[in-house]
Amino acid sequence: MTFQSHLYRRGASYVWRRRTPARAGGRILQISLRTNEPLIARRRAAIVTVESNNLFDAMSVQGLTVAEARTFLEFIIEREQKKIAIFRADVRHRGDSESNQAQDWAMGTALRMIAQHGRGAAPLTEAQAEALHIEGRSQVEIALLRENLENNVSLATSTPKDRHGSQILDQLQTSIGRQDIGAADFLIARNKYIQGRAAAYIQAAKDTTVGFDEALQIAEALASPGAAPQPQSTQPAVQAEPVAAYSPAWEDLIARFEAQQRKAEVKALSIDQQVRIFRLFAEATGISDLRDIRQVHLAKFVDLLNALPKTYRKSSAEQSMSLPQILKRAKKLPPEEVGLAPSTIKRNLGYLALIFRKAISEGYRDLATLDTKSLKPREAKRARDKRPALQSDDILALFEHPIWRGNLRGKKWQEPGPTVEGDGLYWLPLIAAFTGARRAEIGGLSPHDIGLKFGIPFIHFAPNKVRGVKNLASPRMIAMHPQLVELGLLDRSAKLREAGADMLFPDLRMPTEDKIGEKIDYKFRRALTKQLVEGRNKKSFHSFRHYVNGRLQKAGIAKELRLDIMGHAGEDTNSEVYTQSIDLITANEIIALLPRIEGVLPPNSHRQSGFDKRDLFSEHGLRPIQVKRDAQPAQATGPRRGRPRKVRA
Repeated sequence: MTFQSHLYRRGASYVWRRRTPARAGGRILQISLRTNEPLIARRRAAIVTVESNNLFDAMSVQGLTVAEARTFLEFIIEREQKKIAIFRADVRHRGDSESNQAQDWAMGTALRMIAQHGRGAAPLTEAQAEALHIEGRSQVEIALLRENLENNVSLATSTPKDRHGSQILDQLQTSIGRQDIGAADFLIARNKYIQGRAAAYIQAAKDTTVGFDEALQIAEALASPGAAPQPQSTQPAVQAEPVAAYSPAWEDLIARFEAQQRKAEVKALSIDQQVRIFRLFAEATGISDLRDIRQVHLAKFVDLLNALPKTYRKSSAEQSMSLPQILKRAKKLPPEEVGLAPSTIKRNLGYLALIFRKAISEGYRDLATLDTKSLKPREAKRARDKRPALQSDDILALFEHPIWRGNLRGKKWQEPGPTVEGDGLYWLPLIAAFTGARRAEIGGLSPHDIGLKFGIPFIHFAPNKVRGVKNLASPRMIAMHPQLVELGLLDRSAKLREAGADMLFPDLRMPTEDKIGEKIDYKFRRALTKQLVEGRNKKSFHSFRHYVNGRLQKAGIAKELRLDIMGHAGEDTNSEVYTQSIDLITANEIIALLPRIEGVLPPNSHRQSGFDKRDLFSEHGLRPIQVKRDAQPAQATGPRRGRPRKVRA
């Protein structure tokens, strides 16, 4: 039974028991009071309690370190400035800068007074109100100040147990990464919290900018308002060598970002796409100096993306059109053709976040307050539903097309006939159905990427002089499905190697690597539409990846192995770092699980003759060297319509 705080009875005697502070380990400390008399036990317990209080206070008196206090102060300033920026970007508050500045001044001044005077800062006295009026403050501003003082004065006496105090404690633990917060820690953090918030609002009230460095200076001044000046050193001052700042021009930042990405060997297509978005952002907002960027510019940029046509500046005519002209054209389009997809807007905001991070690392700390996450639209579909998978019935129906069963040449390529062309249109879908590889990965294969190892035919997806790869997980070696071997893919690569070709499918050659495989897009989509009829439902070449992954998943293949087959990175440290990449023997066993596609004929099966190099050149888009011979006089052969035919010697 407990008679007073920390006094407990154990059997016939009494003990004093108390938990030590978290910084001291948070353990239970128990001392025997060596008596069974209640009055003596109470007196001894009271003495031990007082001494323990003194001891624990001495243990906690040090409080936060200077580094921790500054880290927390910077955390609060950045957090508060981000809130201010988001508030100003709200469409309901745009253009109301005078009202915003009045609100910021009132909040900042109220918090400054609380930081300096504590609980005594409120209420605002008439003398203080008169002094503010003389300084030029309006009655509205003074009323706002009085209201903010009354609403926030409780911060001066908050504890970890109340609402404000618990928020301060949570933010302190988050910012410094330490959970054992003592009483002295909390008192210092509470002061820094008030000072940081005050500085953020005072700086924001000066103009429409949100400057981190200026706010930090204000906060440090609030922390020591009465500090005595330091004595001047008698030693001559050492002039620091000036450090050249990075250019704040937006185009210069883009150039530095682009150089960094190229050094990191990021795919050229991705870099070009990012640069286009950066320049679109500048065109949409009129920004030329990164120091002028505000949250409202991001919000307006998202508004623009929602107003643009789903496809713009694709044709040569649109390349020279200005944004106002494109937006004017968009107003005449049906609603379903206007507004970029949520995933595209998310991607573009992600690009901007990357370049802002680059600028922050160069010293432009004000950009840390910009928030791109809050502007990202909500997806209307689950990720797996955006690109439907080809089902087994779809695969069988697709490969019944004359491309793989024999067709006519030229414009009648969709009609049955004797020709089975061994071009990219024939091979790319087949390889995709047996590997799940991306279209550009297959289209950019070299004859040297096909071979034999341990007696197992393989396809090696790796960077070559024709094209790169999408990411670090893309390079991989996959066993070749037996049906691809039977159809002649292994023989094809050997013959092209012998001929000195640099591409396995020369007919797919394009000026830039990002277009590899695009030559088959039109005919493949037409074939897909013809064979699946109503079942196409936005299925595309990418749907082969879903098909292969789904088949392997149903076959019970482990997720880590499927990620390696598909060229995807692991989703966590365990699957990305502590697992081995798939070996060729295992890959051979897995690929063999994919079902055969019956009825597909090998290329050129209508020809009865053997392989001829002239066939190789004509089949794969290569031109043999033409030998010029002496011209022979042309002979006239028969009449010509309208007039006699001239014969030149």
